[in-house]
Amino acid sequence: MMDNVKIYARTVLAGFGFLYDLSRYVRYSGWRSSLSSVEARNYYMVKVYHTLEKSLSFTNRKPGSGWAGANTLIHALERSFMLNGAGYHDLVAITVLKKFAEAEKAHQPEKTAELIKRLVKVESLSNNAVPFFYNSGAINHSKSEFNQGRLLVPESFFMSRYSLREFSDAEISAQELRRAMEMAMKSPSACNRQSWHVYHVEGELAQQALAFQDGNRGFGHKIKDLLIITTDLRAFVSPRERYQHWIDGGMFSMSLILALHSIGIASCCLNWSQSGSADIKFRKVIKISPQHTVMMMLAIGYPNAQNTVCASPRRPVDEVYTKLSS
Repeated sequence: MMDNVKIYARTVLAGFGFLYDLSRYVRYSGWRSSLSSVEARNYYMVKVYHTLEKSLSFTNRKPGSGWAGANTLIHALERSFMLNGAGYHDLVAITVLKKFAEAEKAHQPEKTAELIKRLVKVESLSNNAVPFFYNSGAINHSKSEFNQGRLLVPESFFMSRYSLREFSDAEISAQELRRAMEMAMKSPSACNRQSWHVYHVEGELAQQALAFQDGNRGFGHKIKDLLIITTDLRAFVSPRERYQHWIDGGMFSMSLILALHSIGIASCCLNWSQSGSADIKFRKVIKISPQHTVMMMLAIGYPNAQNTVCASPRRPVDEVYTKLSS
């Protein structure tokens, strides 16, 4: 009887959690975002211009493809460029459209000329020269350049990473943390929207944040540097993307963990599997943006000369891998 009560209680509590997630989706996701918001517009712009990047990257690209996206993009720029300031992706969108026009001018000269004319008018709205982002659109990348990223002994890198719960007193420089962040930013995301945001808290504020997390008992009081990894709900519009912020945020979190590991900074993942009420209480103390959903906390620091860690044995691959055939 008691086991049944526990099962029903867990189901009810899960239901409250789903309702809380739904309420946040309704209030903060991008389904009703306006182009007047620079932050929300950034996600819209990159989502549209990324379709043009994909079109430009095809080896056997079909002439004339991509015009629907190009027209949508130039229309959005005309409506919103320099409205409450220009965002990064507003500026990149202009470069992508220029590269698209270059690819299409031999196939659609009249339409291309009109597109360029509209682009010139958009750029004239800015008091400053609009930069040209060479690393946008489609770029060439050789096999040798891909191979430059190969680790000589990849097993040594991956197998040497352990969660560390006690760190040395050495300070983490802002430069090294930024270095890891820049590497982690290469993490894939839906339509390249890059909806991540990382909050860095230290000292007393870190301790206040950790008070809301259940998995740091016995070592949390020693944590000096804490990252709170979040994703921005404004990046996601379609109801089919209701879980996408968790997926993109999870991939970025792992990228950041491995980037930190690559430069000698250890970490410990602290999950945020919390109730809605705990999330609300946390936000009253730690002032993160209401549109940002917490993925996890990450304690970071340099290892001591000698460290004791959990062995955490891994399951055999045969238990987690199945090859399906027709």
